[in-house]
Amino acid sequence: MSTTIEIKDLEKKRIQLIKELLNSRLIIPGSFNEVYRKCGKQNCWCHDKAGHLLRRITWSENGHSKTKAIPEKDIVWIKKATGNYREFRKKRKEIQKLDKSFKELLDAYEKETIKKSRQLRDYL
Repeated sequence: MSTTIEIKDLEKKRIQLIKELLNSRLIIPGSFNEVYRKCGKQNCWCHDKAGHLLRRITWSENGHSKTKAIPEKDIVWIKKATGNYREFRKKRKEIQKLDKSFKELLDAYEKETIKKSRQLRDYL
């Protein structure tokens, strides 16, 4: 496949990924999880069991880990939002890979074009 065709194909993929990124309307960074935690009260039922179920989101902000409890009514919403964020980040990585390939192909195209251009004149 020629370099110009490869460059055009990469650009089409890149444009499609950017369109998909810009359509992301609901993204929340972090990870949703459910954990069990004992409250520490001696007379609570959780003292001898696994603990109370906590639903929470954890994320990093300015180098610090943050955690917030998620209400029962928002569990589906937060799962969707954090899942969308993971997809968003995945597509950004794909774009970065495409950009690297794009640069390599442009470098190759430049060399090919210079070589062909020099062949047009015997003094170059």
